[in-house]
Amino acid sequence: MAQMESAPPAARGGAGRIEHARQEEARRIARRSFLRVSVFAGLTLTVGALLAGFLGFFNKLKPTGFGGVVTVATARIPKGGDDPARISEGKFWLANLQGAQGDVLDIGGTGGLLALYWKCPHLGCSVPWNPTFDGGQVAFPGIIGWFRCPCHGSTYSRAGIRVYGPAPRPMDTMALSINSDGSVNVNTGKITNGGPDNPLRAVPYSA
Repeated sequence: MAQMESAPPAARGGAGRIEHARQEEARRIARRSFLRVSVFAGLTLTVGALLAGFLGFFNKLKPTGFGGVVTVATARIPKGGDDPARISEGKFWLANLQGAQGDVLDIGGTGGLLALYWKCPHLGCSVPWNPTFDGGQVAFPGIIGWFRCPCHGSTYSRAGIRVYGPAPRPMDTMALSINSDGSVNVNTGKITNGGPDNPLRAVPYSA
């Protein structure tokens, strides 16, 4: 039987060059694909970051909760003379002062709504309302119910007037306005340092 002749060296070399060219082309295509994917991914991340920054900027212009305007529904507003209401989303106490209530320095307070930032001006502790605290312990006998800081004992009247403790000033206040339906808008981004005039900052309220 006759033996099959093997391909000549030239033919084998030609096939090798073709295969090598195919492999090179495949590598080039793979590199181009990788570069396209990398560029697309980088572009996507950049656009995403810019969009997040853009949305974040506008969110800062109109923040919700603390730092923005918090609306307190009529049903949550305490009656005149009642204990202050804790408004957690705004980090403030809403006091409805009756007449000279809370005006322990007798500067002429006539009552109304007052939004008191619950952060103690001393070291920033959250100040709770203590409805049973006796003012006799801080030289104001006969007045029951005070704001009293649990950290260092700073004590404040219903109007946020400091009467005892290391705090450097009365409780800070937030800007407040009343809506036509009886609800209240408190601008928690507009905070004024507390002062002896706190009772005069109360906004008349009759709803």
